[in-house]
Amino acid sequence: MKNKYFVVISIFVVLGMFLGACAKQTTVPTAAVTEAPTTAPIVAPTEAPKSTCPLAVEKGATIVFSGWGDTSEQKIYTDSITRFKAVCPDVTVDYQPIPDKFQDKLKAMMAGGTAPDVFYVDDQLMTAFASSGQLLALDDLMAQAGIKRSDFIPALVTEYTLNSKTYALPKDWGTLGLIYLPEAFTAAGIAEPTDKWTWDDLRTAAQKIAATGKYGGFCMGADWARFAPFVFSNGGSYATADYKTATLDTPEVKAEAQFVADMFNEKSLVRAADVGAGWCGEAIGKKLVGLTTEGGWMVNFMKTTYPDVQWKAVEIPSGPKVRADVIFVNGIGINAATKYPMAAAAFTFFVTGEVNQGEIVKTGFAYSTHPSQADLVVDPNDKAISTGGLLPATLVAYWGPYTGKVNDAVSKALDRVFLGDQTVDVSFAQAQAEAQAALDGK
Repeated sequence: MKNKYFVVISIFVVLGMFLGACAKQTTVPTAAVTEAPTTAPIVAPTEAPKSTCPLAVEKGATIVFSGWGDTSEQKIYTDSITRFKAVCPDVTVDYQPIPDKFQDKLKAMMAGGTAPDVFYVDDQLMTAFASSGQLLALDDLMAQAGIKRSDFIPALVTEYTLNSKTYALPKDWGTLGLIYLPEAFTAAGIAEPTDKWTWDDLRTAAQKIAATGKYGGFCMGADWARFAPFVFSNGGSYATADYKTATLDTPEVKAEAQFVADMFNEKSLVRAADVGAGWCGEAIGKKLVGLTTEGGWMVNFMKTTYPDVQWKAVEIPSGPKVRADVIFVNGIGINAATKYPMAAAAFTFFVTGEVNQGEIVKTGFAYSTHPSQADLVVDPNDKAISTGGLLPATLVAYWGPYTGKVNDAVSKALDRVFLGDQTVDVSFAQAQAEAQAALDGK
């Protein structure tokens, strides 16, 4: 655990001046932020520096680019493609988003020889494709383009490294904040959240909001990511620092699982589907719940989808032992079988580069992966969310090459508990066995 803390602390020493004024942030998209309707609009940084194509590309190259995400995230990347076209006019990018079951569909496409040239890469796809030679190692092309691993926040690159080679570049990172509807607190006759809140304070507020009969209380699904801050704030983790041993049946984890299970059983915690929403951020937009935890993506989502809804964000609540949050990262990689490696690399480098990242930060969608751009976060709610990433006990959500399987074991355990199929003890004992088998490579 100390090693993980050291990594996170190291990251944010570099980011200190960048995000020092920030206040907090979490995932369904994997980046959401909360913003009050009365806050000033996002202020753009100074004009982005002029850019040139990162590499000499193949003549007449056409590449397919795919990722997940809702329409607001898709708009982020259609705009990125437009900017790329301005600096690399000889490359045509065919954007083919896959909003649902991206990992499963991409694996099937890769097996069938129809995978896109460039695509989002998470820990699951990194594990599946890097060791099998299906992801293109980027280091030689990075050298040609003058791009260094040190251009990025160090811990974000670690997830995409195998045998000292780089197989993807981080496109964004995020963390979770406490998102809420001020009107729900007014209706319940209680004070709004503060940065000093605990999970117990959240539970009490959720009970009172739910009692109004007008709103659900706290929205959270059976999701490892939303559960992580509960666990981390109780001194727990999903695996040991060396990624060899699962830690899902420990008192630290099970106590928090029982906490959220009790909230669910008393109906102060609801899932998005319980109130007729697709995800908890939407439940806020539709004014169906009083609170949830989401990330910086909430800023752009609410601005574009529910512009008239007033909402706010504060720092993640603290737990029994400490205040801690979770960090998410996603990357962009290249199909090793692409016909146009230079064009694919040029696009990857541009999209993850400082010029384009600076433009994305303006939207509130996510935070830049470049330490030099930490001070670009200016929206008050976005800052509130990002603060969680600066906490000393915050952990990067990475448990080695089998991270996806470990996290899935947590989500499935929570689902069984919410469904009433198993007790916390039984469900997390099963999760422990599943996660350990994954870490053992079985």
